[in-house]
Amino acid sequence: MKIHFDLISDLHVDTWDEPFSWEGKATSLYAVVAGDISRERSDIRPVLQELSAHYKIVIFVDGNDEHRWTLDDLGDSYQTLKEEIHGINNVVWLQDNTVVIDNVAFVGVNGWTTFDFDNDLSYQDSKRWVEERYRISMFAGQQIEALAMSDAGFLCRSISKLQTHQDIKKIVLVTHFVPNVRLLRHDIELEGTHALNSTGNSLLTRCIDEDHENKIHTWCFGHYHSDIDTTIDNIRYVNNCRGRSGTNWCKAVYYPKRIEIDIS
Repeated sequence: MKIHFDLISDLHVDTWDEPFSWEGKATSLYAVVAGDISRERSDIRPVLQELSAHYKIVIFVDGNDEHRWTLDDLGDSYQTLKEEIHGINNVVWLQDNTVVIDNVAFVGVNGWTTFDFDNDLSYQDSKRWVEERYRISMFAGQQIEALAMSDAGFLCRSISKLQTHQDIKKIVLVTHFVPNVRLLRHDIELEGTHALNSTGNSLLTRCIDEDHENKIHTWCFGHYHSDIDTTIDNIRYVNNCRGRSGTNWCKAVYYPKRIEIDIS
């Protein structure tokens, strides 16, 4: 038996001129949206509504852009986002949540960053670089780090609990931030930069140690605007970012990436 879903992320609809439409693009019954729909909150609900019209279930994980203008109060930002997307038909926000479809558990969090994705760089310097780049307070930086730790903790606990569920055959993990620094070692422009140090959460890979029954099949992520589809230690890591219009890496013509999982 096989199930499949469409992977979508980093739509950045606030940077594209044309109205967002998903007509004729769906290839599956289910969709996974791995964050960064837009920096403008007014875009998020309409995009999720448009996607929900083409899928049986839309699984959504927020990215950093959903909180771009509210990073100084992430507690309030999460509460207002919850209110803004509440009640959209067949859309499930995966933050600290698990969805089971045909014996496959989808577990997800934003992930955020621990500012130490690359141990060759200074954690404090990278944290300060993010605070200065995004013009946020030191307190906001502390909130981001606290959420990164909390998200990793939830993911690890969830994976551990699912090991004893006989009905769960496979696990799909969904984060916005990059889960493994090895995925980015090919990028010589990113290597040795504070951008690399803040692109992922170094605690996420520890969660794999909880997968004693080898149930993790695929790890979907976003944030990094280049195509990655590779296998590390028997886990498939895959993204499908559209990117920001006008940047060096973006897709003027964009389609979902169909992911297939054999659960037989």
